[in-house]
Amino acid sequence: MNTEMRVRDIPAVLLSAARILRTYWAPFVVIACLGLAVRSAAMWLAVIVSDFNGFLAQLILVIAPLGFLGAMIAMLYMTRGALPNVEALSESEGPQAVTEQRERRLVDVAVSVLVPFLAVYVSYGLLKEDLFRFTNEAAYAEFNQFSLNGDVEYDFASRLAIYDWQIVLAIVGIAWVLRFALGKIESVTKFLGLAFLGALVEVYYTSQVAQQVTEIRDAGQSWVENRRAARLVLDQYDSVVSSLGPLANPVDTATAWLFGLLGAVDAVVIVPLAWLTVGAVVLGHKLSPPETPAAQPNPRWERVPAPVRRWGGGLVADVRERWSAFWNGLRMMATAGLLPMLTFSLAFLLVLRIPWLVSQLLRWAIGPLETKTWLAIAPMEKSVGLALTMVLAAALLAAAIDWLLGPRLAEAAEPEPNPAPAADQVSAAAVA
Repeated sequence: MNTEMRVRDIPAVLLSAARILRTYWAPFVVIACLGLAVRSAAMWLAVIVSDFNGFLAQLILVIAPLGFLGAMIAMLYMTRGALPNVEALSESEGPQAVTEQRERRLVDVAVSVLVPFLAVYVSYGLLKEDLFRFTNEAAYAEFNQFSLNGDVEYDFASRLAIYDWQIVLAIVGIAWVLRFALGKIESVTKFLGLAFLGALVEVYYTSQVAQQVTEIRDAGQSWVENRRAARLVLDQYDSVVSSLGPLANPVDTATAWLFGLLGAVDAVVIVPLAWLTVGAVVLGHKLSPPETPAAQPNPRWERVPAPVRRWGGGLVADVRERWSAFWNGLRMMATAGLLPMLTFSLAFLLVLRIPWLVSQLLRWAIGPLETKTWLAIAPMEKSVGLALTMVLAAALLAAAIDWLLGPRLAEAAEPEPNPAPAADQVSAAAVA
C-alpha cells in the first residue's frame, strides 16, 4: 500500500473512531471512572500501609498507574468485535512463548505495554503527582505521630521506601531472574496465575525505574539552570534583547514561543507515539516478529559450562521475548508514513487538552470560588477531565491500530513465492 492510499484512509480512520465512540461511550465512561477510582484507592491505602511497611506500601502504590492502564486495556479489548483487522488477528494463534511453552499472551509481554504507558503517565505528570501525594501524606503522618511518653522516633526514609539508583538497578536484575524463574515453573505446573504474578514483578521494577528517570530528569534540569554558564547565557540574552529597542518585545515573544515548543516535545511527539505503541501491543501482540537469521556460534561462549550456557541463554531469550511486542509495535508505526502519524499526533494533542478545557468550562460555569472550596472540588474536576481523555483516546487508538494492522495482515496472507527448481530437476526436465 503506497503512501497516497494510506493518506486517503485518514478520514475513514477518524470516522471509525467516531463510530466506536458513539457505540461504546457509555461503558467507556464507566470503565474510565472505575480505573481512576482504583488509582485514588491505591494511593490512600499505600499511605496507611506505609506506617507498617514501606516496601509493601510501594507495592500498593504501583497499583495506582495500573488503574489507568487497566481501564485503557479493557476499553480497547471491548472494541475488538467492531474492528475487522483486530478481530481477524485475535482469532488467529499467536507465537509460542519461549519460557512458558504455550501460546504467548498479553500478560507475557506486560513490560512491552508498561514502558510506553509509563512514558505517557510521566508526560501527563501523573507519576509525579502520585509520588508527591504519597510522600506528602506519609511524611505528614510520620511527623504527627503521637506518643504518651513524648518519645517519637522519625524514620522518613524507611516509611517512604526511598532507594538509590544502584538499588534500583539491582531490583531490575533480580526482577528479570525472578520473571524467568516464574515462567519456568509455569511451564512445569501449567498454572497461569504465575504469569500474572510475573507481570506484577514487571510492574514493580518498571515503576521504580520510571521514578528514578523522573528524579534524574528534574535534578538534571535544576543543575543546568543553576550553572554559571547558563546564567551568563541568560544575562547575555537579556542584554541583547534590551538593546533591540522596539524589536525587543517581538524577539522575546518569538524566543519564548520557540523554547515552549521545544519543551512541549513530550505532548507533541512522545505521548502520541507512546499511546499508539500501547494500542499496538494490546491489540497486536499476536503478531510474530520478523524472522532473523541464526547467529553464528561464538567459540568463547562454547567454553562456558553447559548448565550456565543453557540457563543464561534462556534468560536472554526470555528478556528479548518480553520486549518483542514493544519493538514490533514501533516497527508497525514506522511503516505508517509521516503524514498519517502527524495526523494522529495532532488528534492526540487535541485529546490531551480535554482536562484543561473541562477546567475552563467549570470556572466559567461556577465562577470565582474560595481557595478551600476549590481545593475540595479540584480532584473531582481533574478526574472528569482525565476520564474524558481516556474515553476519546481509547476510541482513537482502536481505530488507528485496526488501520495499522491492515497492511501487516495482508503481508502475512500473501502466499510465499514458489522456490526456484533445483538444477538437477531442470536438467531432468530438459532430458524428458
